[in-house]
Amino acid sequence: MNLKIITKTENEAVIEFVGEGHTILNLLRTELLNDERVLMATYDTKFPVMDNPVFRITTSGIDPIIVLKEATRRIIDQCEEFSQEYAKAVQ
Repeated sequence: MNLKIITKTENEAVIEFVGEGHTILNLLRTELLNDERVLMATYDTKFPVMDNPVFRITTSGIDPIIVLKEATRRIIDQCEEFSQEYAKAVQ
């Protein structure tokens, strides 16, 4: 996954997700909106097949990149937990 930070301030970031679609961005947006430090998390794609989505995050006084990394870690942890539970269930 390639990311391009378009703009970044102390509490806002605009990031282009090269080659990604709704699946990962919707998951990330949902996880970020569960964080009380996040004021806004949204993304926009002009034409889903040919355009790289642009993600916007606004936080309440914390570096948005840190919040984004933490949300990503929570998603990874949830996937690993699901994978372990699924492996146990199908044995």
